[in-house]
Amino acid sequence: MIRLFNIFCKLNLIITKTAKVLFDEAVASFNIADFPCPSCGSRHPGWSLFDDYERNLISYADGKHINEIVTVLRYLCSSCGHTHAIIPEIAIPYSVYSIFFVLAVLRDRFINKMTIDSICQKYIISARTFYRWKKLYEQNKQLWLGVLDDISTDSDNFFEKHPSPKTSNFLYEFWLRHGLSFLQHSHHGEKVHFDIRLHPPPAFSPGFYIT
Repeated sequence: MIRLFNIFCKLNLIITKTAKVLFDEAVASFNIADFPCPSCGSRHPGWSLFDDYERNLISYADGKHINEIVTVLRYLCSSCGHTHAIIPEIAIPYSVYSIFFVLAVLRDRFINKMTIDSICQKYIISARTFYRWKKLYEQNKQLWLGVLDDISTDSDNFFEKHPSPKTSNFLYEFWLRHGLSFLQHSHHGEKVHFDIRLHPPPAFSPGFYIT
């Protein structure tokens, strides 16, 4: 899997586009030649388009639950023979829900203090789905901050800052550090090659706010 992290960097945070539009724009603007192979670490493998497939991507805009179809491209690495899907940060790996959707649900709980029943009715999700996302968020938050800092950092403060122009950097750093994406179930590890995680080339980063 190759993750693209640049959507939040480009947003003015007045989000008027659906998740599909943002997904398609990210895929249209990337250059596969800039990316090393996440499996073998080869910096400049010979990439070739292997195939593509369709998947659902759910977002929430203008008070509506929007379910759209996006096309995911898969490329073949000539060095190791592994194939990798191109997944922009707007999509959470192995989930039909966009990251905007999940963050909106959690934000309504942590910031807007909506009841669970109201949230489930608004977003057309089950209480079980909400609690699964809440638990996953808390696990990811602790993984990122560490146990001591996590205890002193409440969820309200996190959601006051996300999304922001630095969100792409946060999502990218989380992916590099832990080998999985934020709000992705941990049992689907992405197995990012250690050389890329320790020494990511500039072309592999969002290029914004990296220190």
